Amino acid sequence: MNRILLFVFISLLFIVSGCREETLDIPENAKNAIMVSHLKDAELTFIDEESRQVVDSVKLDAAITDMVRIDDSRIAYTSKESGLLSVLNTENGQVKQWEGVGRGVSELLFSHETNLLFLADSGNNQLKVFDIEKEKVKAEIPVGTFPLSMTVNPDENLLFVVNQKDSSVSAIDMKKLKVVRELLVPYLPEGILYKDSKLYIGGHGPVHGDLNRFVHVIDPESGRQLGRIEVGLMPVKFFSPRSSSDLYVVCHGSHELYKISGDENTDKIKVGANPYDIAGNEKEMYVSSMDSQSLSILDVESFKIISEIDISGAPVAIIEGGGSE
Repeated sequence: MNRILLFVFISLLFIVSGCREETLDIPENAKNAIMVSHLKDAELTFIDEESRQVVDSVKLDAAITDMVRIDDSRIAYTSKESGLLSVLNTENGQVKQWEGVGRGVSELLFSHETNLLFLADSGNNQLKVFDIEKEKVKAEIPVGTFPLSMTVNPDENLLFVVNQKDSSVSAIDMKKLKVVRELLVPYLPEGILYKDSKLYIGGHGPVHGDLNRFVHVIDPESGRQLGRIEVGLMPVKFFSPRSSSDLYVVCHGSHELYKISGDENTDKIKVGANPYDIAGNEKEMYVSSMDSQSLSILDVESFKIISEIDISGAPVAIIEGGGSE
C-alpha cells in the first residue's frame, strides 16, 4: 500500500512540475568543449577547444532550436519539435526537462544579472521567463508579433527583443518583468546587439524585393536611427568580444563574416555556405554553416580562418566551452 501511495505521489509531482530527468552519454571533459547542435539529424557535437577535433556526437530525441550557457557546467536548450526546455549538466550528463516550456520558442537568452532564462516565444508573441533555480516559469510577458532575437543592457537591467513581423523592438525591465517602451525599427528585423549605448539591428529584408545589406544603428532610448552600415546580404547574427568595441556580423545571404569598427565596415571574410550562428571569446570566433556542413574557427586578432571542421547534419547553434574567457 505504501509503495502504491509513493508511486501516486511521484506521478502527481511529475504532472504538477512537468519535470523529468534523463542522462546523456556525453564525452569526458564535455564541460570545456565547444558544442554545436545539428538541425537535420538531432545530434549535439562536442569539439575539443585545444586540438580543434570532434570528440563525439550525441543523438538527441529532437533537434535543438537554440541553446545558451547558464554557467560553466550547465547549458539550456529548447526544441520546437518536442516542446521541451532542457538543462544539461556537462559534468555528469544529467538532463532535466520541462514539458511545453520550449514550444514555439525561437531563441534563448540567459541573464546572469537576474539568474533568469528568457525564451522568445514566437508562436505566442510573448517572452517566457524561467527561473532556473526554482525550476518554474516565473512570468509570461506579452510583446509584439513574432519575437525573435534578444540582447541585454546589463547596466540598466534592460532586455531588448526584436518583434520581426511588427518591425519593432520591445524593451523589458528584467527586474519588474514588464515592457517599458516600444521602438519602431526597419522592416523585418533579425539579429540585435547592444553595445556602447547603441542597438545594432540586422535583417533579411522583404520576401519580394531587394534583400537587406545594412546593419541599422539605433538609439535604445528614442528609437531614432543614428546611422546604417553597409555589409553583405542578410546580416542576421552578431558577436562582440567583451573587451573590444569591434562587432562581427554573419551575413547569411552572401556567406560572409563582416568586421565593424567605429560604426564602419572595415573587413570581411568568406565563411562556409549558408552561415547560421556565431559565438566566441576574446581570442577565437566560431561560425556554423548549414549547407557546407562546417564550423569555421577564426582568430580574432588577425581575422583569419585558422581551422575548418566538418560537421554533418546541418550545424546550427554554437556554445563555447565553459572555461573559455
